[in-house]
Amino acid sequence: MTVVRCKFDGKVLKYSGHGDELEIPDNDEKHRGFSEPSLTRFKDRFYLTLRADHRVYVASSEDGLSYAQPRRWRFDDGEELGSYNTQQHWVTHSRGLFLTYTRRAADNDHIFRHRAPIFMARIDPEQMVVIRDTERIIIPETGTRMDNFGIVDVSPAETWVITTEWMQPHRPDLWKKYGTDNRIFCARIKWSQPNQLAP
Repeated sequence: MTVVRCKFDGKVLKYSGHGDELEIPDNDEKHRGFSEPSLTRFKDRFYLTLRADHRVYVASSEDGLSYAQPRRWRFDDGEELGSYNTQQHWVTHSRGLFLTYTRRAADNDHIFRHRAPIFMARIDPEQMVVIRDTERIIIPETGTRMDNFGIVDVSPAETWVITTEWMQPHRPDLWKKYGTDNRIFCARIKWSQPNQLAP
């Protein structure tokens, strides 16, 4: 996986270079490599969160192209995050950096790849760890997976996390129990301080 720099003149997008080619660390299991990265800039650094088959990773960079060796996402107490084989996304506020993700250990073994509920927690950007005490469920588990979610800064006062119930594999017993019917969910994050990075 790598980050590409391009130039856009208003009509044509042109490649102008790329950064390090990031690989899963040698002491971890290797399968398909990294996929579905999510990139953000917070203060004077760039942060990259990365999906892999068995766990998720984070790396940082000063220039947005050359990244330190990716490391496993962990809580601030040292325990691994428990997310794997799915996306994570940044919520970036001018006063703090947050991660949205799914994970094991949320009474969700009946959910495909533990892809619900969706959590949000504050990140310590220096240590690159998830601050456990800040973790909150922002979209509940409703009997089916909720991956492939997206983030949008609606205004300086509000950020949305949007997803839908993905009704696979076929589990009508769970769907009936939870009332699952392909609903769309929007978690509205209302900031107490304006997000100076938002439009």
